[in-house]
Amino acid sequence: MMLFNRDRDRPWKFTLTTVLFLVVAYFVKAQNAYVDFLDSSIIDVIQKNQPEWKTLLYRGVTSLAEPKLAIIWALILAFLLWGFKFKIPALWCLATLAGGDVIAALVKKFVARARPSTHLAIDDGFSFPSGHVFGTFLIIAMIWVVLLPMIAHAWKAWLLRIILIVWMVLVMISRIYLNAHFPTDTIGAILLAYLWLQVAEGLYIRFAPMMQNWPLLKRSEI
Repeated sequence: MMLFNRDRDRPWKFTLTTVLFLVVAYFVKAQNAYVDFLDSSIIDVIQKNQPEWKTLLYRGVTSLAEPKLAIIWALILAFLLWGFKFKIPALWCLATLAGGDVIAALVKKFVARARPSTHLAIDDGFSFPSGHVFGTFLIIAMIWVVLLPMIAHAWKAWLLRIILIVWMVLVMISRIYLNAHFPTDTIGAILLAYLWLQVAEGLYIRFAPMMQNWPLLKRSEI
């Protein structure tokens, strides 16, 4: 049994997500007034109250969601999977994050959106899409599609799902709260990450059975 089943809806998911992402990216690059209004409205709500505890919370969240740390999380996950004879899924996790990072970097350079004017000096580079949100989504997706099916108890699986969703929301809010990104940067990151995930899953379905014939991966589960 393969890690991913063939999804008849994947072409529709891919097409719809592509259209939505291109629309968001186009309006962001064009500096559309409606995008500015949407961003400012959401920012006003998220940054309305800034007690010290909330600032410390979101600084902690954003530190744990650093793109560099996403690499470490992916390596840990791949190490565990490899040890339990899920060698091909382990390689898939690493390749998915690496390929995604390249795509996100290219999109950043193409859209070339400046960060919010009050961003911290540590947050350099272009703003769209959010690297923190993009990397976090991919790590969560790996856990969701690889580890969740292995959990025997339904309540434990649901608890983990809730934790992952809450964490994703916290990361998105933290980037806006700390003036590191505009809200549409986080939305664009989610769309791009989901789009890339559909591609990565499709590639896995196509090439995983073939990779089982490689000497190093002969005993790997897929």
